[in-house]
Amino acid sequence: MPRLNWRNLSLQILSLLMALILWVYVTNEQNPLDERPFNVSLQGRGIPDGYLVTGLPSTVNVRAQGSRGQLTTLTPGDFQAVVDLSGITPGENELTVNVSAPPGIRVIQVSPSRVRVQVDRIVEKEVPVEVTFRGEPAAGYSVLAATVDPPLVHLKGPERLVNAVSRITATVDIQGARGTLERSATLTGLPQGVSVFPPVVRVTIPVLAMPVKEVPVEPQVRGTPAAGYRVEEVRVEPDVIQVSAPAPVLEGVQRVNTVPVDISGVSEDVVRRVGLVAPGNGVVMRPEQVQVTVRLSPLPENPPERTPPGGQNQT
Repeated sequence: MPRLNWRNLSLQILSLLMALILWVYVTNEQNPLDERPFNVSLQGRGIPDGYLVTGLPSTVNVRAQGSRGQLTTLTPGDFQAVVDLSGITPGENELTVNVSAPPGIRVIQVSPSRVRVQVDRIVEKEVPVEVTFRGEPAAGYSVLAATVDPPLVHLKGPERLVNAVSRITATVDIQGARGTLERSATLTGLPQGVSVFPPVVRVTIPVLAMPVKEVPVEPQVRGTPAAGYRVEEVRVEPDVIQVSAPAPVLEGVQRVNTVPVDISGVSEDVVRRVGLVAPGNGVVMRPEQVQVTVRLSPLPENPPERTPPGGQNQT
């Protein structure tokens, strides 16, 4: 059996160690360890059906360590930043960001390392359509209740947002209308993230000419004149005006009052141009203003004495 040459073996092992040390030294000198930041896209995975997640950042900052040569060739796409959404529940959830790196690269920092997201169930419900008007019809015309097709629309979105919606609005321009309008109206007033179907409804608005009649004007006076004066006469011009309104309203209109004319403390005639007080909703008055004249006169200083029978005063 040949004998081992321990001296030669020791030299060989020492040479190998020296070569390894030299290789590590040369490698570190030529291609040393370094650090570099990367802005990596963040993905959510495993979201259950029927849930919506908001508030998840689009990217995270990753600081990686590796040889200078490796880091130089890396791009953000070589990393994967993932949040596991499989265990989410409705409300606010705090989740850990997991980052994987290429072989030989060590992730030393992730910012943020945890993220907070808002989780909502996706729900659906029907709500009525409410019509609002922009502008006014032509003079002498009135607008009746609108009809909508369809009267109910379908909402879909996050539960907390959908539950806050009780109706949805369709706005129609009726400025100067002289007859029934049929319009397509886009539905508005929804919070972001809630969809509606259909997004457009058909609105029919009856616009009818209103009947007209003439009614007297009643001037209204407020206050009392200065001491020593009294109201002698109150006149209004014109004293009759035309009133138009929907038939049920017009039937109840028998007169129209003026806006009160204040004569508090005055000592001379008062002439004012004042408006009229509408006696109901949808009433149109022509003219819309009248002139009120309040004529004052002084009170007698000494009332005349009564003469007793016989033509002489008694003593």
